[in-house]
Amino acid sequence: MELSASEPLGEAGVKPSVRLSQLIQQLPGYAGMLRVNGGTVPNSYVSLHRPTGKYVHRVLLRLASRLLEHGGVRTIGHAGAPGLILAELDPQRGAKQIPIWPKGYSAVAANVLGHPAVRDAVTVPAEPFMVLELDPSWTSFDDYLGAMKTKYRTRAKRALTLSAHCEQCECTNWPDGDWLNWAAELLGKTLADKMIALPEDLSELLAAFKGVYGADFHVLGYRHDGRWVGFITALREGQTLYALHMGFEPDFAREAQFYQRSMMDVVSLGIRLGVAHVNMGRTASEIKSTLGAKPLKNSFVFMTTCWWMRWLVAGYRRWGLRLPNYELRSPFKGDGTD
Repeated sequence: MELSASEPLGEAGVKPSVRLSQLIQQLPGYAGMLRVNGGTVPNSYVSLHRPTGKYVHRVLLRLASRLLEHGGVRTIGHAGAPGLILAELDPQRGAKQIPIWPKGYSAVAANVLGHPAVRDAVTVPAEPFMVLELDPSWTSFDDYLGAMKTKYRTRAKRALTLSAHCEQCECTNWPDGDWLNWAAELLGKTLADKMIALPEDLSELLAAFKGVYGADFHVLGYRHDGRWVGFITALREGQTLYALHMGFEPDFAREAQFYQRSMMDVVSLGIRLGVAHVNMGRTASEIKSTLGAKPLKNSFVFMTTCWWMRWLVAGYRRWGLRLPNYELRSPFKGDGTD
């Protein structure tokens, strides 16, 4: 079962809150405000960092970077705040819904819900956001586990057992000097072999979230034998808690099933905060579905006045795009057989 694009995800999304707009303005690469389809949204430059060739061949990466630099691409929102600003586009107006195009730029990328066809644009499907709807009757993490079928509850408890040797620390209200450096270092290790569009200074990225959102930007740290081995951040925006940044020591993460453990800790946090949804983000869709999350379809719409850029993106969508396959699980009682 999938969530529909019309189901709410809190106040973040098509109409950014004041704090969310402030956040984008504080992030490296902020490029100003842009009028889109009658609204005003923040936009940012797009650049690629940390290429190693594991996921994208270096030659193709250099080509992509040149196209981004000289072809002129901006994104609505910011790559460092994925899923927090979802554009609402008019399919018929196309490029005309941006009355004043950024100087020197010929393409604007927007993350949208669903897979809409938009004039003057190419729509590229993305991995779904995995969103858990929290049952209002759950008042504790034990209630959440109790709602699961036996085999999924057993799997969840196993992940908790494998990571029981590490100490979880609630770092949300700590001074930046007590958590920022080691968290940025762990995040850097986790992203070291991936092509990303995040700022190069990861500590600056994390500091911007904390500076704008304060206590609503939660930081959970994990320590073993006096050494920091993992962390995850979660941002509360309205009635949604977003799992955002995750960093870890690879060996520890494999042995302790840290991915599942940290996501469950975010679920526990969401229950304590009383929010309606936990957005676990993209990637690892099947793992997240074992925790009860359902997919929410979304895409990137590349709107451009340049025919060759449309041709290039359309070619990538047709011949280069390879989204991972996954099988959705049904972990809760009453969800059908699985």
